[in-house]
Amino acid sequence: TADIELCSDLRNLSSKAEDITVEGVIMPGAIKFSKTVRVEAGQKGYITIDKRDVPAMSMQNPRLWMPNGYGDPNLYTCKLTCKTGDNVSETKTITFGIRKYEYRIEKNAVGYPVLTLLVNGQRVFIKGGNWGMSEYLLRCHGKEYEPKIRLHKDMNYNMIRLWTGCVTDDEFYDYCDKYGIMVWNDFWLYVAWNDVVEHDAFKANARDKVRRLRNHASIAIWCGANETRPVPDLDQALRMTVMEEDGN
Repeated sequence: TADIELCSDLRNLSSKAEDITVEGVIMPGAIKFSKTVRVEAGQKGYITIDKRDVPAMSMQNPRLWMPNGYGDPNLYTCKLTCKTGDNVSETKTITFGIRKYEYRIEKNAVGYPVLTLLVNGQRVFIKGGNWGMSEYLLRCHGKEYEPKIRLHKDMNYNMIRLWTGCVTDDEFYDYCDKYGIMVWNDFWLYVAWNDVVEHDAFKANARDKVRRLRNHASIAIWCGANETRPVPDLDQALRMTVMEEDGN
């Protein structure tokens, strides 16, 4: 069983209170839903839709997303429409996968603690490469990511470690979802540079990143820094951000 939950902010930019309706359909399965909330003028509201609203959002025998070599990277789509009355203000299609990541620290043959990753209960032997930038001169965009990530699949890799999280193009993550390539996603701290001047700006940026990418099935690990640990204030903030925004 997989319980699907949709959560979103709603912003009313008009000068009067509005009844805002969010409706959508999840495929495959043709799971339809609709819910209306009232948001005051110039304010931000919040909406959640789950199995209490739509029993079908508790899915039986879902098509699971699995990493390359362990099964098919099955994906679902959710087409959303936001409107007031008959006026559509925004539409969006979200692609997502249903999977469960588990993390264990286990000792190896010589007693050294090693991070062990399980996906949908299956212990995974991680094989992958390190990705420094989208391309040396940052010329890689859109469909140009496809052959690069498909080659990782063809080489029987199942993970890309994203150095300092430097690739922000959505297409990178879309193709990782499609080909079953998990992503070890760093935040932008490394070696001696484990601190920043503006802590609040860093925290806001990090939270925005997690919110923007968390729906990707391929996101397996959020890593605080490259070859170091963030200073205590940032370390705690990153832990809380991941727990609050991507804790499921």
